[in-house]
Amino acid sequence: MNAKKTTAETFTLFEEIYGSYFQAVRRILEQSFHTPLTLQDMYRLVRACAFEESASVIVPKLTKGPWSALLKKDGEKTWKSALRIASLKTPLTSLQKSWLKALLNDVRFRLFFTEEQLTHLSEELKEIPALYRQEDFRCFDQYADGDSYEDPAYRTVFRTILQAISSRKPLFTAYSGKKGRHMTMEILPCRLQYSQKDDKFRLLGISVRHGRIGAPMILNLARIEGCHLSRNPVPAGFDWNTPFLSENRPEPVQIRIANERNALERCMLHFANYEKRTVYDPDTDTWLCSLYYDPSDETELLIELLSFGPVIRILGPENFLKQVRERVKRQHELFF
Repeated sequence: MNAKKTTAETFTLFEEIYGSYFQAVRRILEQSFHTPLTLQDMYRLVRACAFEESASVIVPKLTKGPWSALLKKDGEKTWKSALRIASLKTPLTSLQKSWLKALLNDVRFRLFFTEEQLTHLSEELKEIPALYRQEDFRCFDQYADGDSYEDPAYRTVFRTILQAISSRKPLFTAYSGKKGRHMTMEILPCRLQYSQKDDKFRLLGISVRHGRIGAPMILNLARIEGCHLSRNPVPAGFDWNTPFLSENRPEPVQIRIANERNALERCMLHFANYEKRTVYDPDTDTWLCSLYYDPSDETELLIELLSFGPVIRILGPENFLKQVRERVKRQHELFF
């Protein structure tokens, strides 16, 4: 742990403080600040953060070697942190700050923060160049009538929904449905969903009537004219983590993911907004994944799956496979 002549503002992505040795020592110091640790505790923490053999190097240096000033004995076989603070936050690299500055220019990202928080972030990052600009991206196969993310009324509705989801409280909403039909309803807000194709947010929740759990509902945020937290209690036995779509769509899209080109991680990240079930098949060294989706997102999901190429294979259901074959056939005819 040689000291470096640098500051937090000039840290790069590969600075030593972001390595496994530093992370392991940090975990030991943070946990031992509150609870004395034995040698076995420290070995376990190091193994969780670094390599197996790293424990035999780090722990002796902390207990009786050149790093022993970081810990102090607390009994015959336990140690505590010698520092005056409990949390050891790692400073951000210049690259991370530049990435955050770019995110701050995304109107969707800004929805998750209050005006005071956005002002504070802008002030902290005012001297940092953005890693990229929003103008650098061109989205294809996306509708042009996306949500008005900068509309103050939309931001108010979004913030209220976030508060209801985080506090797990019912929500009263005034909603403008199809053909201009206006309705007021109480809903248990489960999660927010973003459609890249439509460029819209949706609220997934369960309706409540007279204190009883009703049917699942999907509300477009742009159609919510107003909402506020309800004082009514949550119905007894309601599970906020209950599957939302799987009970109402018996036939999910089933795909087989190859164990190559980091396909599994790419699929899990790309389809993070879908409810899914994934299991490993040792006989074929592949993963079988079932994706549950809203019928209105079927075309979007089809296009996303085809973009992965040969690393995934769509297995069913048959009506979905039929659409895949038709789209591939049309693309083939365009080229040949």
